[in-house]
Amino acid sequence: MVSGTGPARVAVRRHYSVGMIGALSLLDIAAYRAQRALGSVVLAQVTWLVDGPPDPDRLRALADHLAAANQTGRVIVPASVLGGRDHWGPLPAVPAVEVEDDPIDRVDVLDWVDERAQVPITATARPWHLAARPLTGGGHAVTLVVSHALTDGIGLVNALTSLGLPGPGPRTVRRPGPLTGLQEAVTGLPSAVRAAVKAARLARGGGPAPTASPTTSRTRPHTALALIDSAAWHAAAAAQLGSSNALFVSVAAQVAAAIGRVATDGTALLGIPVNERADGDDVTANALATVRLNLPADRIRDVAHVRAELKRILSSREPDASFAAALPLVPYLPSAALRPLAQAALGGAEPVTSASHVGVVPRSLADAPGPAGAVFMNLGMQHPGVTETAERLNCVAVEASGMVALHVGAVADRLTDRAEVRSALLAALRAVGAEPRELL
Repeated sequence: MVSGTGPARVAVRRHYSVGMIGALSLLDIAAYRAQRALGSVVLAQVTWLVDGPPDPDRLRALADHLAAANQTGRVIVPASVLGGRDHWGPLPAVPAVEVEDDPIDRVDVLDWVDERAQVPITATARPWHLAARPLTGGGHAVTLVVSHALTDGIGLVNALTSLGLPGPGPRTVRRPGPLTGLQEAVTGLPSAVRAAVKAARLARGGGPAPTASPTTSRTRPHTALALIDSAAWHAAAAAQLGSSNALFVSVAAQVAAAIGRVATDGTALLGIPVNERADGDDVTANALATVRLNLPADRIRDVAHVRAELKRILSSREPDASFAAALPLVPYLPSAALRPLAQAALGGAEPVTSASHVGVVPRSLADAPGPAGAVFMNLGMQHPGVTETAERLNCVAVEASGMVALHVGAVADRLTDRAEVRSALLAALRAVGAEPRELL
């Protein structure tokens, strides 16, 4: 139900910079088409716990600003021919803001947040939505769900924190037709042929073995949220000769071990996204790389060791040349050929845990929908839950308003309810000396 003066459905202004006109990068095309190949939608979600009642006018203003931001004021226009490039196009309208009237208990806020993540979105028409709901004990929750094909976590933070800046001037964006797609397919063909030849050579020369398909599940995510005072969090990290990032990775590894998402020998496999977005880049949708950290069972609580290992892998990492070389081939591959590549990108059959440390977000983000006592994020999850998706464990840390928020989302048939995830998160935090102020 929408309260106030009604939903904000107005024609969006064409606020596009020069960099927004044209085709997606090959990496962004690969990310978008991988989702289509798997029949899934990958989302980024940010949620605020805000003081006072919902303010419909402020929320509509927030939606208007998001529609004017380069990262979120756009949709994807799929290529019209095989081999053509997907293009950025104008957002058709500002999505309606939904302000629900009936309050919920604070302990049930994660259920509502997950329900909002189930509301359909599509990168080609309605790529995000915004909603609010009052809490019975006072205050309210606001959640924004965005297609990951539009932006990653840092891009979303940038879009939210640049709201006070004037947008680019009005521009008309022409949707590409078949002739444009055919021209792109012809132009890109030499690079695609070279990529195919290189892939064939790697296969003949004993290149990487095919990745097994991941275990899948139809269950909805089981989620948990811990709110820890920032001072207590950083004191716990310092006491163990670690950093905020290392403390978080240790907690994520302990949760993975507790719910059984580890290798057969007990090793926790962490996939850690690394931001590669250049300053001022508000065009690229996915500007990150993932590094892999394997923690033996007897070292997951050793925060100093985790910190040293993080420094080692981050200082020695090199771009994946084989992956970059294969990107020109992506526009020419049908969904059936892309599916195994997309599964490999998700970690294949290995029980990899995604651990995203967003860090401290600016005050302007924390207070975007109103004065917020806490902000938390869920990145890279796949929805809707009614479709079969890969089993996964996603952990995200955000610090705002003097509070560190750790959000954990797990999808696995062996998990019966949220209590298992909450118990694992609480035990991990207590093991590192970071007692939460609140656990939801």
